[in-house]
Amino acid sequence: MSEAPAVSAGPSKALTLRLLRRRSFSASYLVQVIDLAVREVVSSQFDEPDEREAGLVHQRLTRYAANGRPGSAELARAMLDVKHALDLVRHDHYRASAVPERGLDTTVAADQLLELVAEAGRDRVLAAQGGALVVLAEEEEASTVYRPVSAAQAKSLRQEARSAKEGAIQLHEGAVEALRPHVRMADWSRDDGYGVAVDVVRDAVSVQWWPAAVPESLALWDQGGIRQLCMALLSDRFTVSAGDERNPYAMMLRI
Repeated sequence: MSEAPAVSAGPSKALTLRLLRRRSFSASYLVQVIDLAVREVVSSQFDEPDEREAGLVHQRLTRYAANGRPGSAELARAMLDVKHALDLVRHDHYRASAVPERGLDTTVAADQLLELVAEAGRDRVLAAQGGALVVLAEEEEASTVYRPVSAAQAKSLRQEARSAKEGAIQLHEGAVEALRPHVRMADWSRDDGYGVAVDVVRDAVSVQWWPAAVPESLALWDQGGIRQLCMALLSDRFTVSAGDERNPYAMMLRI
């Protein structure tokens, strides 16, 4: 496999500041603290700080984070999170793989991954072998592995994802066409709009019952025979699999 091109060594102060300004803060006034530091250095509010100006802003924010003022601890953590992201994301393109596996892999550019890693923070982002990164989900027992790839590999992944999306849209249209004449379809705009819902899920399509504000309508899906009817209507045209433990009321379709 060809080596993925690396991002230029030595992250710029301007990039560091840009990532910090895009961070979310629980202490919302820190956004104003950062903006004030920028305005003290940059003459026009419409101009982005250049490298020298960004360095001066960084010095001001470092002093703020070190002096115990309101929000200083959170700002210090955010600055360390940004540094951590810049230390880890060293390539132009990455392949994103969900663990456990869910759907096709996708491609992520360095600037997107930098923002994601900076936002996730040091506690949820781990360095892995070969320049890869592992980003842990906040509450689920899941993660995403980002592996560096070449520009050609990234292009191929994007083409695969585009083809899968187009196929899923066609699959959705075909499923709706097969079901609509025979079953009640969900109407999301109504409280009593319960019925069969067809949704695109990554590279596949899910068919499930949506109870709306009428939870007792779930009985129609299994006990009322609508699930079996949907299976019969769809099996001739699609590969149909039953739902999983997370959603036993769904079925998945693939061409």
